[in-house]
Amino acid sequence: MSSKFYYDGITLDRAHHLRMDEKWLAENLSADPSGDLAGKNLRIIPVWRSKSLIFTGGQIQAAILTGRAAEEVRQNAATLVFLGLEGDTIYCAADLSHADDPHSLGLPADTAFEDLRGLATSLDPIDAGYLAYARAIIHWHLGHKFCGICGTETAVGRGGHERRCTNPDCARIHFPRTDPAVIMLVTHPSEEKCLLGHNKRFRGLTYSTIAGFVEPGEMLEQAVVREVFEETNIEVVDVAYQASQPWPFPASIMLGFRARAVTTEIICHDQELIDAKWFSRDEVHEMAKGDESLPPSNLSISRWLIDSWLFEK
Repeated sequence: MSSKFYYDGITLDRAHHLRMDEKWLAENLSADPSGDLAGKNLRIIPVWRSKSLIFTGGQIQAAILTGRAAEEVRQNAATLVFLGLEGDTIYCAADLSHADDPHSLGLPADTAFEDLRGLATSLDPIDAGYLAYARAIIHWHLGHKFCGICGTETAVGRGGHERRCTNPDCARIHFPRTDPAVIMLVTHPSEEKCLLGHNKRFRGLTYSTIAGFVEPGEMLEQAVVREVFEETNIEVVDVAYQASQPWPFPASIMLGFRARAVTTEIICHDQELIDAKWFSRDEVHEMAKGDESLPPSNLSISRWLIDSWLFEK
């Protein structure tokens, strides 16, 4: 499968069967008595308080650790999660959030923890996908240290892909969750304009596609119709799925759609959007020449949806 967006280029085999193989996990993720890694091809991706580790010397690169640095982090991690395999190379995420100074845990000197979203497209797309995966699953662990049913502490299982309540009377098993969100390019009834909004959280004067979370008991198509109307007063039909993108901020997947409007009067109902407008293709082309009017190209599904409409004629 070819990559369309940032964070979606991972070719990792998630190796579900190995998550349940305690013997394999012990042999490959733990250290032998001499202190050497039993897993000869182990790669560790540290996460600290939702930030990702990068090398700071010269060009910005993802710090995916090997050798002695990987062993130091493995020994000091609050939680170690088996992410999967790339050939015979084992990838793990390591949570260092418990440390006020994570560099005291043996990290390389020329590294720093940075906000992954803030790095935009500075990182190699494949590496960014690995960092996104690690960030998302560590975020889940940090929020599920205690059972949401009885409040008892939970224990890590299946290589970090479950947490089990330690209360024998409860024993509830909790699994990682991803929050589905819809994001849509809405076209004018004439098809010659598209609807873009300026969210109060956006920096500068950026306009983007409409988006929102799916609610319980709701179809994706219903979420598209509801969110567009709630935010802009526009009624839409012909809702059609386009593509999806992992979005670990903190733990979402963006489900991209196209929809056609049947009304045109814009009213920003819920104050999520400061402004929303219909833009012609010429206007969007002009916006694309600037640095801040549209979402960055190659970063988000939002820009891909806009460009797909913009260049379809």
